Amino acid sequence: MSARHRVWLLAVLGGCSAENVVQPPPPNGVAVVSVRPTAVSTPVGQAVQVTAIPQDIAGNVLPGWAVTWTSSDTTVATVSTAGFTTNTSGFVSAVAPGTAMITATSGGKWGTTVASVVVPTAGQSYYVDVVAGNDTNSGTSAAPWQTIQHAADLLPPGDTAVVNDGVYTGPYNVVTIGRSGTPTAWLVFKSAHRWGAVIDGQSNTSTTGVEIDGAYIRVDGFEVRNTARYGIDAQRGHDVFVSQNHVHDIGRVCTDGSEGIVAVDAYDDNLVIERNVIHDIGRLGPGEQGCSPTNTYWQNHDHGVYHGVGDNVVIRNNIFYNLPHGWAIQRYDKDGGHTTGLTIVNNTFAGENPWRPAQVIIASATTDLLIANNIFYLPNTAGVWFDATGLMNVTVSTNLTMGGPVSTGNAGSATFAGNLDDTDPKFANPVGFDFHVQSGSAAIGAGLRLAIVPDDADGLRRATAGGYTVGAYQYP
Repeated sequence: MSARHRVWLLAVLGGCSAENVVQPPPPNGVAVVSVRPTAVSTPVGQAVQVTAIPQDIAGNVLPGWAVTWTSSDTTVATVSTAGFTTNTSGFVSAVAPGTAMITATSGGKWGTTVASVVVPTAGQSYYVDVVAGNDTNSGTSAAPWQTIQHAADLLPPGDTAVVNDGVYTGPYNVVTIGRSGTPTAWLVFKSAHRWGAVIDGQSNTSTTGVEIDGAYIRVDGFEVRNTARYGIDAQRGHDVFVSQNHVHDIGRVCTDGSEGIVAVDAYDDNLVIERNVIHDIGRLGPGEQGCSPTNTYWQNHDHGVYHGVGDNVVIRNNIFYNLPHGWAIQRYDKDGGHTTGLTIVNNTFAGENPWRPAQVIIASATTDLLIANNIFYLPNTAGVWFDATGLMNVTVSTNLTMGGPVSTGNAGSATFAGNLDDTDPKFANPVGFDFHVQSGSAAIGAGLRLAIVPDDADGLRRATAGGYTVGAYQYP
C-alpha cells in the first residue's frame, strides 16, 4: 500500500489527516501518565495528596520527568506541588462544592483524576453521658445514652455523638465503630470538651480503646489511656480522621510478647492523624514495677503511630514525647507491601529511645514520602532512620533537629533541602511539655507553606504570609 493510500485509510477510519496521525512514543519517552488515586472525594477546606507516574511504552516508571499540574476549575479545587522537590506529587485543595478534573502532563502525555469536593451534611447530634445517661433513652441532650458503644451501634451517617465528660470503660474493646458514614455524611464521635471524655482500659483490662472498622469516620477530642495494646486502632476501613486526642499509658505491662503496642494503629487508606498528644507508650522494662523481661522487645517494639498498610496517610500537627520503647512513628509492613503517599509534616518529636536511632523510622517500601516542617528534639543519633529499600520520590525538607542531623541510614535518592541540624528550637518549657516556640526561635518562618497543614495543633491558622513555623505550633 502506498503512503498516500495509508493516509487516506487512516482518514476514513479515524478521522485523521497526515498532519495529525499520532506517532508512537520513543522507546525511552513517556507513553502514559497514571494519576493516583484515580478519583478523590474531600470536604471543603481539606487537601489530599495526588501522584503522577510517567511510564514508558514498556510500563517502566520514568523518574525525573517534569510534571505539570492543572485544574479544570480552580473555584472548586486547586493543585499545588509546594513542599515536594519533584513535581510528580501535589496536594489538591478543596475550595468549594463541585467537581474538577485534575490533570498531570509529562512528555506530551497526560493523566487525570476527578476531584469531588463535598460539604458534609450537618446532621443531628446525639448525646452520651456515663453518669446521667441510659441506653434506653432517646439520646437527646435531656435524655442521653450511657455508653459510647450504644452510640456506635446506632448512629446514622451524617450524625454526631457528643460525649460528655466522664470515664468510659468497656470489655475487650471499649468502643468498636463498625458502621460507616458516606462521603457527604460522616459519622462523628467527639468529646464535648477536649479530653473531658476519658476512654479508660482499667489497668490493661481492655485491649483497645477505640477500634475503627468503618469508613468516613471522625474520632475527636478524647483522652484514651490504660489499655493493654492499642489506644486507637484504625483498620479495615478508609477515610478516617483521628484528631485532637490525648493517648497515653498504653500497654504498660510486663510482657515478653512479640506483638507491638501502639497509641494509634494506622491501617487505612486516606487516614489523617492530626493534633494528637501521644506519650508514655509501651511495655515495662527491667526493674519497672518489678518487671524482668527475658528478651529485648521492650527496647523497640512499641510505638506512637504504627503505619503498616494504607495509601495517602497524613500525620500532621501532633506532639510525641517520652517514647523510650520504640519510635514515635514506625512505617513498616511485615508482609512487604508498598505504600504510596505518606505525609509527615509539622509534628513535634521530643526525647529519645535510648536503644535505637531516631524518632521516626521508615522501614518499608514507600513512594511519595514527604517529611517536612517537623521538630526533632534530642533524638538518639538523628530525627529519621531510613532502613528500607524501594523508596521513591522522597523529600525531607525544612525540618529542625536539636541533637543530631535530620536523618541516618540509607535514604536512597531522597532529596534533602533547607533542614536545620543541631539547632535549638527554644521551646517555652520542654521539661513541662510545653513545646510552643519562643520569640527568636529558628523555627519561626523556616517552614514550607503546605496546603495539607492550614492550621496548627491549637487549631489556629498557619501564617498567611512568609514561611510556616516548623513544628506543631505556629508562632505567634
